[in-house]
Amino acid sequence: MPNVFAGVLLDIQGTLLDASNRAIPGAVDAVATLKRSGVRIRYVTNIDSVGAPTILRRLTSAGIAAEIDEVFSPLVALVRFLDAQPSAACHFLLPDELASELAQYAVAEGERPDFVVVGDMRDGFAYDALNAALRHLLEGARLVALNKGRYYLAPDGPVLDTGAFAAALEHGANAEAYVIGKPSTELLRLALEDMSVAPAGAVMVGDDSVADVGGGHRVGAHTVLVRTGKFTDGALEAAPVKPDLVIDSVAGLPAALEVLGSDR
Repeated sequence: MPNVFAGVLLDIQGTLLDASNRAIPGAVDAVATLKRSGVRIRYVTNIDSVGAPTILRRLTSAGIAAEIDEVFSPLVALVRFLDAQPSAACHFLLPDELASELAQYAVAEGERPDFVVVGDMRDGFAYDALNAALRHLLEGARLVALNKGRYYLAPDGPVLDTGAFAAALEHGANAEAYVIGKPSTELLRLALEDMSVAPAGAVMVGDDSVADVGGGHRVGAHTVLVRTGKFTDGALEAAPVKPDLVIDSVAGLPAALEVLGSDR
């Protein structure tokens, strides 16, 4: 396959891995084919319940060739964001594992935070935890959402994602969240910069018409939507931005890039 595009941004859940973290049929070979052809790959995911090392283990355990520096999650972008904020102090709504990794940014006991950071803390989304965050927002803290996804697919079915809880806090505090993950361009721009690839020379590939296609379109990349994971015909029809190409699964991505390249 010729190097039609310099870089590919690959969603993970629903695109490369199923809800049980098994490789989508054909995903392993598709990634290997792209890498052999010299295409640079970054795994760009909205997974915000675990850190990049855990995400990497999921990929490699499924047989997908990946390196830690290729994994771009909201946590990676959050650290970049906080490092650019002098003396940033945060109140975290995050799993304990992630909050401990970000301890240097945590607000001191009894102090007011600059930011309330909400991610996927699962069962930790108790009423008291949400109320504590709300009070910080009403006192002037800024809300940061690691993603604005409505739901994701667990092995037993759809599960509320971070966006649902961020929306509750937005409504309660009459505030608008700064979004780190897709469809915001923050995460995608970081991945493109890391690859040294201009948006016009990149393709965003995913199963979500809003997060993946919408985010890819916003950043200026080409977009490919796969009919796996969260894909539904209804979501595609309702999406305000349409993908450049729709394929059955990531297994067909190498051939799809040739089709997109021929139209450039």
